[in-house]
Amino acid sequence: QERIAVTNAFTLRAPTISQAQEVPGSGSTITFVVPIFNEEDRPAAALLGRVSDVSLAELIAGISGTVGTGSGFIVDEEARIIAHPDPDSLLTSWLGVVDEGRILRRDEATDGLAYEGRDGQTNTRRLVYYVTGPNHPWTVVITVPYDVVLGRALQTGMPIISFLALATLLFSIVLAFEGNSIARPLSALVKAAGQITAGQYNTVIETDSEDEVGELGRAFVQMQRALAKRLDELSLLLEVSQSVSTSMSNLSGGVPVVLRGAIRSTGASGVRMAVFAPTRERRPLLFGEGPASENMAPYDRKITRLLSGKRELVMQTPDEVRQLLEIPEGDPLPFQAAVGMVMFMQNRSRGIFWLVHRQPHTFDNAELNLLRTLVTQVVVMLENARLYSTAEGGRRRLAAVLSSTADAVLVTDSTNQILLINPAMERLFDLDAREVRGRRVKDVIEQTELIEIFQSRKPSVTQEIPLPNGETFVANAATIINADGQVQGRVAVLHDITHLKELDEMKSNFVQMVSHDLRSPLTYMSGFVNMVPMVGDLNEKQTEYLEKIQIGIDQMNTLVKNILDLGRLEAGLELMRAPAQMIDIINTVIDNYQPMAQESGLELVRERGDKIPYLDLDVPLVQQSIANLTMNAIKYAPDSGQVRLKAEIVGPEVVVSIADQGPGISRQDQQRLFEKFYRVPSRTNRAKGSGLGLAIVKSVAERHGGRAWFASKEGEGSTFYLSF
Repeated sequence: QERIAVTNAFTLRAPTISQAQEVPGSGSTITFVVPIFNEEDRPAAALLGRVSDVSLAELIAGISGTVGTGSGFIVDEEARIIAHPDPDSLLTSWLGVVDEGRILRRDEATDGLAYEGRDGQTNTRRLVYYVTGPNHPWTVVITVPYDVVLGRALQTGMPIISFLALATLLFSIVLAFEGNSIARPLSALVKAAGQITAGQYNTVIETDSEDEVGELGRAFVQMQRALAKRLDELSLLLEVSQSVSTSMSNLSGGVPVVLRGAIRSTGASGVRMAVFAPTRERRPLLFGEGPASENMAPYDRKITRLLSGKRELVMQTPDEVRQLLEIPEGDPLPFQAAVGMVMFMQNRSRGIFWLVHRQPHTFDNAELNLLRTLVTQVVVMLENARLYSTAEGGRRRLAAVLSSTADAVLVTDSTNQILLINPAMERLFDLDAREVRGRRVKDVIEQTELIEIFQSRKPSVTQEIPLPNGETFVANAATIINADGQVQGRVAVLHDITHLKELDEMKSNFVQMVSHDLRSPLTYMSGFVNMVPMVGDLNEKQTEYLEKIQIGIDQMNTLVKNILDLGRLEAGLELMRAPAQMIDIINTVIDNYQPMAQESGLELVRERGDKIPYLDLDVPLVQQSIANLTMNAIKYAPDSGQVRLKAEIVGPEVVVSIADQGPGISRQDQQRLFEKFYRVPSRTNRAKGSGLGLAIVKSVAERHGGRAWFASKEGEGSTFYLSF
């Protein structure tokens, strides 16, 4: 084998090791061969070395027993196993780490490496550790099966596991004890919370411990007491509010409830309240509650003076009470703490509210806020009483007026249900106010015209209502609107105009009769006046007189014609309608009256408006109406520039307007402008007329399904309108 080793060394030109041999008596032997070359770089000799006094078996056994079991072996620099417990493995190749992902740990101090490997024969997992010597290239490898590793790990960790198990057991025992000590009071708190939620605010909560749970329990008890007190205050305020709402006019019934509530909520010994009278001549109203109320009475005036210019006064110590109330040092104190508040309403003091304690007392913010709320409730009660008194006085006055008036009055709500009728209405329609109140108008009254004015959507309606018994009433109905602009209902006042209708009919009949009787004489007179110049010459004076007579006859003829035309319109005779163009009628009026307008310093102008379709009109009457309005502008607005006539379409109507720039019409003269025979007093002496022109205009418009109205302001002219 040594010869083979020398030959291999010469062939490989490198050091080599011969196969280990077992030498009897000396153990295994390892031969080392190093070739020596001459100058020509050819092998000339070989250096051999033997290791004979080292027992490799003992060395391998020592390495294999490092962890008690497993195997150890030595690998040379060419990765050949040179020492192994298994002789078959000697001089075989050792692969080392194949998969870097299996490396478990690197030892920086020894440059060792541990990794997870596999047994080449059984393919079982094993732990491999190898380290290369620092002074030679040999590597020592130790392999241990994983079950040995796990057993050693279990052997090493068993004391730790036992200690942890014991510690866990002890911790569980302590935790159970401590948890019970914490859970028991917490369960009690949860149970108490449920009882408080159910309204049982007097639930007893035991909190004996000094730890955080005990602090929580004591805080819970304080919260329970504060909640109970707060609910008591809310209950008191609710009771006071109910008293305020039910004692609108009875202060003696509502005020004691507030005073007793103040004593109950604050624990005071007494409370007093003084309500100032509207005038100084009347004494204030005094109220008191509590055992100390009588002792407080002598100090009402002093408290009132101390509160002058303030909203509240707090005295929390006996010294403050003695000093502010000026009680001598030797005299006993009737009370040792007090608080007073002013009752303000509409920035005006209406009285004082004050309470006392017989022992020193500190008034906290919650207590003062409660007292301020009670004072506010008292102020509301006083204001309600004042408003109720005012409303009741107004109601009584209104009832007296409605009972004494001769006009019938009917008031409904927004759904046309009857709210109020006066005695005159009851007598007129044979009704009973107690029976019809709350019923609809159409279910109570059969008069169609009256039902229509309540169903009308117009803000105000005026309409004549004839009754079956021959009487005639004029009903003025208006919508009731509140401050927010909402419709609350309607009110109608019915005024008896039967005698006025009779007088008007008598007047109309008389005028008609006189007009017919005057027509023939006027015709004769006009004819003979025209014939006088034919029978002889007349001097200048006679001609002047005849002209004046003719002018008077013409005026009387115009008056008679107007009366007859108005009578025909009011009698409802059929109109003589024919298709006509409104523009043509306006142009005819302008042509006829332009010369007269120029004499008065005016110019008649037709403004361009909409294209007006043909209308079905009584042309003579419509032309007369427009002529009447144009003539009024000429007579009452001379020297004022232009008079503008215009026709335009406004919604479903054709509207004709005649506008002047004259002096206008005063407000007091506008009310009766369309009445028959009415003439504005201030203009009567300046222009002649019959007072029927505007009445004819109105009748003509209404007979054509339209209306007549005007707009005028003093100094800014007037505009009259006709719609068809």
